[in-house]
Amino acid sequence: MPSEQFARTGGSRRASPGAPFAGRLGSAIEAPAIMPGMVPRQRLVDRLDLAVQRPLTLISAPAGFGKTILVESWAELYRGPALIRRVTLPADGEPADVLNSVHQLLRRDDRQVLVLVLDCGDLMITPEYGKSLDRLVRGYAGRFRVVLLTRYDPPIPLYQYRLADAIAEIQATDLAFTLDETRALMREFSLDLTEEQVADLHIRTDGWPVGLMFAAMNLAGKSDPERVISEFRGDTGNVAAYLMSEVLDSQPAELRQFLLRTSLVDVVRPGLAEALTGSRCDLRSLQFLARGNSFIQPVPRTADGYSYQALFREFLRAEMLYEQPAAVPALHRAAAAWFAQHGQPLDAIHHAVTAGDWAQAARYLVADPDSAALLIGRRRRHATALLAGFPDDLEGPEAAVVRAVLGLAEFDVGRCVRELDRARTSLDDDGSIRSQAAELVISLLQAVCASLGAATDADLGVVLAAEGRLQAASRPAVFHPEARLLILGCKGRILLQRGDFPAAVEAFDDGIALAEDTGAHEALTEFLGMAALAEAIRGRLRRTGEIVAQATALAEAGTSPDLPQATLVAEAWMHTDQGDLAEAEELVQRAEEAADSTHDARVVTAAFALVRARLLRASGDVELATAELRAASADFGLHGGWLDQALIIDAAKLLVTQHQLREAVGMIERSPGREQAGSLLVLQRAAVDAGERTPPQPPVAVDRATPLQTQVDGWLVQAAESIRAGNTARGGLCLERALRLAAPELLRRPFVEAPPVLRKLLQPTGDAMRHHAWLRAPSRRERDRVVDRRGTSRNDLVITTALTSKEQEVLEHLAELLTTEEIADTMFVSVNTVRSHVRSILRKLGASRRNEAVRRAWEMGLLPTRPDA
Repeated sequence: MPSEQFARTGGSRRASPGAPFAGRLGSAIEAPAIMPGMVPRQRLVDRLDLAVQRPLTLISAPAGFGKTILVESWAELYRGPALIRRVTLPADGEPADVLNSVHQLLRRDDRQVLVLVLDCGDLMITPEYGKSLDRLVRGYAGRFRVVLLTRYDPPIPLYQYRLADAIAEIQATDLAFTLDETRALMREFSLDLTEEQVADLHIRTDGWPVGLMFAAMNLAGKSDPERVISEFRGDTGNVAAYLMSEVLDSQPAELRQFLLRTSLVDVVRPGLAEALTGSRCDLRSLQFLARGNSFIQPVPRTADGYSYQALFREFLRAEMLYEQPAAVPALHRAAAAWFAQHGQPLDAIHHAVTAGDWAQAARYLVADPDSAALLIGRRRRHATALLAGFPDDLEGPEAAVVRAVLGLAEFDVGRCVRELDRARTSLDDDGSIRSQAAELVISLLQAVCASLGAATDADLGVVLAAEGRLQAASRPAVFHPEARLLILGCKGRILLQRGDFPAAVEAFDDGIALAEDTGAHEALTEFLGMAALAEAIRGRLRRTGEIVAQATALAEAGTSPDLPQATLVAEAWMHTDQGDLAEAEELVQRAEEAADSTHDARVVTAAFALVRARLLRASGDVELATAELRAASADFGLHGGWLDQALIIDAAKLLVTQHQLREAVGMIERSPGREQAGSLLVLQRAAVDAGERTPPQPPVAVDRATPLQTQVDGWLVQAAESIRAGNTARGGLCLERALRLAAPELLRRPFVEAPPVLRKLLQPTGDAMRHHAWLRAPSRRERDRVVDRRGTSRNDLVITTALTSKEQEVLEHLAELLTTEEIADTMFVSVNTVRSHVRSILRKLGASRRNEAVRRAWEMGLLPTRPDA
């Protein structure tokens, strides 16, 4: 067990010749030269300058943190009034005659102030000497000050000094290099590193000064610094030699064994340390060890967790493997057993695998449903790496479950299903606890497989059955949060595909709350993304923005990983529906770069295709939009769910805009979701555009799960039918109902895509625009509200939908009075493409002629100042 006796035991290493203070106090020791390549660290010099105003200054840190260099840098700049004398502690722990010399000097001159710098190296002053030093400091209060450089807390009543505010402490965390200092040190070595490389190096070394010096030496003359930094380790070369001679060799045998054995785990806790060492270890022991600066520090946000500095941990593990190779597997098995007993299955699996005990690793995975965490977030890749060597010939239900997990981690649903069937048939029928645990894990994995399929009634039943089984297995003492997160994700994913948006949002919201309560940051990020996407599809665009803002804040604060693709697609959906196409296009580009393989990928990919197709339609590229939807529909499959039918509905709408009404009707009638509200509206819209004068049909039935866009579309189709039938009054009422429905969410897209018969009512200068100013979606240029030379605001008239970059270019050529052919030649496009852009410009500006469109563009500030202005 680590205890104070370790730190207080004098080492056997000899101090350098001439280092101990000898003779009179005035014969100060010659200071060692500052190491070449070191950078000025004024923040520490200033801090020490203030610290020495107190009776005791304790500079406590492990080897290589620059304690001596700091004092020498400060002493060179110190201008008094106190005298500075430095003493190096000899091997016996008592500098000869130092205290007597101090006493005589201070008695001779009662105005003299003396600062004694006592450098202990890797040794410790004796308790008797500590008492004498304490008496002298108190006896000459204000005139005698001590700066103690040490690797351990000295045998001085430090708590009394702390209570009296008579001590200043500078520790390893203070002496560690900051990022700016790391950058300056690399420049001192003439190393041209990128910001990312400097940051990686700083993280790799934790700012340990000597570690950074060795790293700089390794980098010198290398052509691939990124590789050198990634391969910089504590178990080889100069770093290992330094840690051996300066740290490990000076430790007593029992503490040495403690360090070696506990280094095999990433976080050391008292009970775990006992399991690895066989000796009693309590929290106080670890606290003292940390105060002793043995490269071990508390883990933030834990009550009893401690971890070794990364380079030191690598060194200790290599040394343990070298000195006691036969003991290492047994230690990993002991760690695995402790983690399993304390409800940490992932750590148990990791150490069992490291010990080469695959059968035990499989048992740990099946015994705890929270091993489902291997399928959450980025740990899916960790599962693949951790279990990559799992033997194919290992028999038993647990082994089959492990292979099923590997199949799911690689999105091989077929393999997962086969292995789960094999596991279930090989289970005992005796109702043993082992069998019950395996059944629960199997049901969880089956739920994941079901959520990746067609979202049928059977798939939903599988997920709900797994949820019920998990609830039955959960008790207050055994809550299984990771398994619950997995089930909530499966449930929300299936409900979203089926179009039950309120229930899907409820599942995702439950996942958000659970992830927040349990600190599952990766799961929280994924649930926020899917909740935002569900709300966007549902038409609750304001709520979408709130969730996106929450996810963005977490990412910017570093609490969670970067925004997942689902969040970016949800935000793009929101901006597309609100008519902010420029912002939506930027988000689409970001979403393409953020593509990742997750269990949500199938749903997100389909939603992403809808957003891209709608943007292409808004830009006038109907053919590409159609191709996008057809490709997505082929990949997603046709099952009659809401999401796959949404791809068909949008493709049919494009056929309607191209006046291919028969084809649009045929596409809907052949689809499995032809009875959905959106499908019926396409058929009604096709009849309206065909000019059929039939009596207005009753509104399509909607419920709380019907997306807002579908509800608005329904009233717009009703308005168009009424106007076609000559009932303009009813048409106006239906249009007003659609506007009132869409207004709270600023849902503008349905009005841009409204039937042609309604466009006159939706012109920028019409009554609808005057009474519903929210329809105006300012373009990026208009947001600046530039005022022309006549003092007239250029934001008086705003187009319903922003122009695309190509449309803006065509508009500028129209203002120069170029013909269609001249514009085509200038832009290197076809005449038909230019005509398509012109039609889109006229529609968006509410103009019927080119010159009218140019005039309105000048009024809106979309073009430079008019020539006659």
